[in-house]
Amino acid sequence: MEIIGGGAAEQFEALVAADQVAQQDRQRREQLRRWLADGSVRVATRNGSPVGYTVVEPSFFGHDFLVLIVVGEQHRKAGIGQLLMADVETRERDAKLFTSTNLSNQVMQRLLARRGWVSSGMVFGLDEGDPEVFYQFPQSPRPAIERNDTEAVSL
Repeated sequence: MEIIGGGAAEQFEALVAADQVAQQDRQRREQLRRWLADGSVRVATRNGSPVGYTVVEPSFFGHDFLVLIVVGEQHRKAGIGQLLMADVETRERDAKLFTSTNLSNQVMQRLLARRGWVSSGMVFGLDEGDPEVFYQFPQSPRPAIERNDTEAVSL
């Protein structure tokens, strides 16, 4: 497994194949093309074929925002999400990095908690009946989980 810097336009079809939403949603496919064109996409590959990707944009009040993380359904639970998150966390240029997920998305919330992200608020009304929970990656100081000490990390 490797992460390739900046997804390329020729990977578009393979990325759509890994993205269940893009397979059904024309707008997502169009957005993916734009993200590829502007260099916002990082791609995880297995044997040279894309199996997942992330999108980071400097769009959250001037700070970097992890817009999307996708892992192909047949490649889930293999550590690809962790690999993609580690790539985002170590590559970001901005001192502050944010993301969000729906309250109902327990899988993403568990991934963020395991990686030391801290809840930073909730917005109602974006998706009816399913609030959006925002998180910040604590770049400094490092989370207690990474320091191997006994301090509790408040989520």
